[in-house]
Amino acid sequence: MTQSIPFWTLDGTVDLAALQPENLTADAIGNTLAKINRFGGRTREPWSVAAHSVLVERLCPPDLRPWALLHDAHEAFIGDMTGPAVDLLCLCGTRSAVEHAVANAKGRLDRLIAAAWKTPVRSMNEDIRRADHAALLAEAWSFMGIRPQITDPALRDAVNRAMTQLDLWGATASDWRDAAGLWRKGVERYAGLGLLYPPRTQPDPSSAVLAG
Repeated sequence: MTQSIPFWTLDGTVDLAALQPENLTADAIGNTLAKINRFGGRTREPWSVAAHSVLVERLCPPDLRPWALLHDAHEAFIGDMTGPAVDLLCLCGTRSAVEHAVANAKGRLDRLIAAAWKTPVRSMNEDIRRADHAALLAEAWSFMGIRPQITDPALRDAVNRAMTQLDLWGATASDWRDAAGLWRKGVERYAGLGLLYPPRTQPDPSSAVLAG
């Protein structure tokens, strides 16, 4: 029997081990991702997972953009586990066991989210992974002053495109409400095209008005 994992949210306590589609709405995921800072918050300005997801979406081919918005949606439930944080956990335990557990947790959540949103999981797609890496390098350069040394022309071009997008946004996407709105706007666009089907919160039966 799977152990229940109580998870506190603004909408009440949910079971992290048995998430339902109504726990995976655009508002629930988008607002949470917009409040989680990248790089453990060690940036000059706040920069959220939601804004990062939109940046990755802009760098991807059109057919991959819907999932690009969701590629880090699992972090709404397990947080943004930075590479150094995972390395520290590995230092305190068995690397293979830690990496296996982290990958399994992300994969499990990705499959739940994909099923709820009626879209295929594309997290291991090479184009999305390259866009994710390019966004990471651009964010480190823009928000932490860490200029990457890039020899691959395709990666250099992607990083330059990401830097251009960050310049266009300016400080706008640093506010969590703006970042959440930017992410939800992308979701609404793909939902309108029939490429994403965000689940809705089920109404509370106790609040229903009886007819008659």
